[in-house]
Amino acid sequence: MAARGVTEETARAFGLGWAPEAWDRLADRLEREGLREAGLATGLVQPRKKGASCYDFFRGRVMLPLRSPDGRPVGFGGRLLSGGAGGPKYLNSKDSPLYHKADTLFGMDLARAEIRWLHRAVLVEGYFDCVPLHQVGVRHAVAPCSTHLTPGHLQMLARAEAWTCPGHPYNPGPSTHGMGPCARPLPSSTSFEAP
Repeated sequence: MAARGVTEETARAFGLGWAPEAWDRLADRLEREGLREAGLATGLVQPRKKGASCYDFFRGRVMLPLRSPDGRPVGFGGRLLSGGAGGPKYLNSKDSPLYHKADTLFGMDLARAEIRWLHRAVLVEGYFDCVPLHQVGVRHAVAPCSTHLTPGHLQMLARAEAWTCPGHPYNPGPSTHGMGPCARPLPSSTSFEAP
């Protein structure tokens, strides 16, 4: 399944999928296959307030796996389509032992090699700003999984050897120690709006 304007190849690279509007389609399947606890642990299903059953957390959304820099799935993000099930436009998995939105950059698994080669990253606001850029060859684009750029995001960029982040106010260039600006510690209160 490819979203409008996204090629099948790009959809496969990013793992685009669809969560139907049903309240318990995934929950019922996980229950039948003995995977209820895995669904709860990953945040794909939530327990109902009454009874022992669960409901699907993501409904009526285009889905994307959120991955670690080495490509392991750590969570999920979903974008609501107009006329869908309702709720916020974007919905992410809740923080867990595997996934911390303040430390996760969407697309880093696909962008890391290009960032290392160019020593720069293009930061964009959301998943569906990042996906089309990769499709047209801007393979060093990434997006924060939270609404603010955090020190954790900057540390991840530093580990990928990004020395500059065009369009971002924190962009002093390479440091004298051969580390990018993202490696410099930020005050704990610092946060930037994603461009």
